[in-house]
Formats: sequence, C-alpha cells, structure tokens
Amino acid sequence: MVWLEPWVLIEDLDWDAQKKRDYCIGWEGQLKREVGPQHALFGKEASLIARRFDRDDALFQLEGLEVAEVHLTWARGMEPDPRWPNAAIFASLENWQTESMTAQHREWNLDE
Repeated sequence: MVWLEPWVLIEDLDWDAQKKRDYCIGWEGQLKREVGPQHALFGKEASLIARRFDRDDALFQLEGLEVAEVHLTWARGMEPDPRWPNAAIFASLENWQTESMTAQHREWNLDE
C-alpha cells in the first residue's frame, strides 16, 4: 500500500525501535483512557499504525482486519460523550485508503 501525505506509517518513521514502541504505547494508552463504555471502540484492542502529524489523528489496527481513524481529545480521563474521541471504523486498511486517506490527501494538497 502507498501511504499518502499527510499520513505517515509509524514503521516508516526515522526513529529507533524503543522510541517507536514508547510512542505507540502512549497513543494506545490515551485511546483507552478516553473511550467510555458507550463508545464503539470500548473494550477493543487497538494498535497504533499511522499518524497524521498536522492533527491529533491516528490510525489504529483493531482485531481482525478492521482499522479505526481516531481524533483523540487528550482528555485526562474518560470522555462522557460517546461521540468522543471521534472515530471512524473501516472494514480493512484498503477500505480506509479508498474512503478516507485518498480524500484527505487531495484536501491536504489543496491547502498547501
């Protein structure tokens, strides 16, 4: 798969392995902290796989093929409103690429 700007695959960052691990642990922990029992991601295992560094947007691999594009709020605890953190779940990475990443890439290029 070709990753389009502004999305960056964590694996492709020019960081050492420990920094990547720590970074992923931080974002995954923040997601768990924010998600309440009514949220679509509650109780799901999520692993950070990509970031959009110009926003607090992240792409998480869920169990199976699903991925979730999430905008974290950086709250210190659980969000009481299940709409937050904002999340869109896609059936696969390929679905996300078609339905989200490509359009964001076009918008991002227009903004430059």
